[in-house]
Amino acid sequence: MGFALVDVDSFRMVVRDPFLEALISIVSEPNGSSTAQHAYEATCHWWDEHSEGPTATELFEAMFEPTDWLSVIEDHGRPRADQEAQLELLREWLLLYWCRAGAICFVAGVDIVIRPGSPAFVGPRVDEGK
Repeated sequence: MGFALVDVDSFRMVVRDPFLEALISIVSEPNGSSTAQHAYEATCHWWDEHSEGPTATELFEAMFEPTDWLSVIEDHGRPRADQEAQLELLREWLLLYWCRAGAICFVAGVDIVIRPGSPAFVGPRVDEGK
């Protein structure tokens, strides 16, 4: 019994995609729960300061440093426009992940601002009791 090597460029790209690796590192445990909690807390903090929720871009800027993700995700083999499209897809996946986890409330394509999710998901806020 033998096998043949399947050399498919698109499959090879998916396996070593830097944006996929960034997504997996953000949502994999134990960081997945703490990042989701951070999304919940950043959304609550934004509502406390502005009396309305953040946009997706504002939430990401409040949560992550540096705000220019393309400066830290190395993807030299892809044109800049493709990198920006991949980054947008990564952000959409993160929003959906945090929604499914219960950390935030957001309906893609409908909502403009993000609302805090269920407090039961994360327990007491970090800034409580200070």
